[in-house]
Amino acid sequence: MATTTNAVPPSILKPSASSIGSSKLSNDPSAIEKYNWLLHVMYGRGEYDRIQQFIRIQSQKNSYMTYIQALVHRQEGRIVEALDLFQTCVIENPSLVNIKQVAKSLALLGRYRVAIDAYKEALTRTNNDWEIFHNLGLCYMQLREFTEAKQYLLQALQISEIQEASYLALGKIYMLEGEREEAEATFERGARRNPESPTLFTQIGLLAFERAHYTKAFECFGTALTFCPTHTPAIMAACQVIQKHGDADVALSKYRIVYGRKPECAQVWNNIGMCFFSKKKFVAAVSCLKRANYLAPFELYILYNLALVHLYLQQNASAAIFLQSAIRINRKHAPSYALLGVALSKLNDPENALRAYTYSLKLDPTDPMALLNYAIFQTNTGVPKSKVDTTLQQFYKNYTERATSTNQRELDDSMLDIAKRLIAPTSGIPPQSTYASPPKTTYSSPPPTTTSVQHEQDDVSSPSTSMFSPRKPHEVKSYDEDTLEKPVQETPVVKTKIFDDGRHRQRRGKQLPTLSTNAKPVQNEEQDESTAF
Repeated sequence: MATTTNAVPPSILKPSASSIGSSKLSNDPSAIEKYNWLLHVMYGRGEYDRIQQFIRIQSQKNSYMTYIQALVHRQEGRIVEALDLFQTCVIENPSLVNIKQVAKSLALLGRYRVAIDAYKEALTRTNNDWEIFHNLGLCYMQLREFTEAKQYLLQALQISEIQEASYLALGKIYMLEGEREEAEATFERGARRNPESPTLFTQIGLLAFERAHYTKAFECFGTALTFCPTHTPAIMAACQVIQKHGDADVALSKYRIVYGRKPECAQVWNNIGMCFFSKKKFVAAVSCLKRANYLAPFELYILYNLALVHLYLQQNASAAIFLQSAIRINRKHAPSYALLGVALSKLNDPENALRAYTYSLKLDPTDPMALLNYAIFQTNTGVPKSKVDTTLQQFYKNYTERATSTNQRELDDSMLDIAKRLIAPTSGIPPQSTYASPPKTTYSSPPPTTTSVQHEQDDVSSPSTSMFSPRKPHEVKSYDEDTLEKPVQETPVVKTKIFDDGRHRQRRGKQLPTLSTNAKPVQNEEQDESTAF
């Protein structure tokens, strides 16, 4: 049986001749209120232009028309105009709904103190409204007053224990305070109340991934994708685990789904580039990483990854420039200084390489990669063997401690082989290659503290970035923990071809590689409810 839909007659939006000339209709309250249902229906359908047209032709306006017009203004981003109309509604009718809308508009404008006062005024009219307590917690969280924020969010959860947004906001506060266990417990409690929430399971998986509990993390990501196969954060997080285990082909197939939904996401292009790098497709890797750098020029880990790829391709000057830019973004990032030392040693600049290694070990004296590279640098520069042995002893100590405290996949076994060659070289020629460390994971747990190695210059200040040509930085780290399974020990000799003048311009016309996808279009991603008022 065919169903028929009753469309709103266009004549309703236009005043009739009798209504224009009749004064009885304009003075009749029922004539003003009788079209409230129509405004409600049009607002639900998103017909904002028709609402504005309808209100504009009315000779008189009631409070509901003002209220709907304010909602339309806020949906269109005109928050100030919406606030003025909501305040008009409060003056005409100081009801709980109108006060809440005024407070919400103030919060969207960033006036959190005034919004808190408005929400507390609303609490004088009720004491069991979940939305008021939740939004009060969000306002205090934006002001970084975490004690009051947690208090109101807990009260909101006492009123309604099934609200996913409150669990997400409370867990976020615990993470900002550094209480990872409390955050995970909050997310798990929320997941029990909301067993079909992909956002909560994704957060639990990310916390497990941070502690290198990859099995639990992958299970949580799989559960999230079961209920929402197109949930972008869960797909990205699952690809992290897949990439961590060296299965680049499967990760690339999953990234196609995210690429179809977010073609201009820098993190996606960064991860795709590192997948190509692990497959030794260097042209595609550089193209994807440079596209990621174009989309996010101030992203530290994209610059670090670009430096790693260029260093692998023997383009040491480019790697040093990218690392210089990465250091300008974050001057306390120890891996950037360690990799910069590798690049400078290959550029025959041992003085600045020593400064970079020394400052890197001051920032993180327990990094096995930096210690091994520094030992190789000492061997190549003719440092006495006693100092090299001291550095290697520190390397073995920190390597063993990290191997027992973290997952074994976090460390590369080839480092031990290189260290053995330094202790007992087969010939009198020192090793010429320098081990370039693979990118560390973004969510790796903090390393255990140990005593730092005694170097020749313990009081060396931070290396100045002005000693390199200014250019944008690149770091060897993927945004979502893109790592290589087994980096090679020896960098290959790449033969370059000298082109005639102007021929290199032909290379610029080549298009960047794109990923074709047969996946169906994905629905719009849900807004993060933990930060929405």
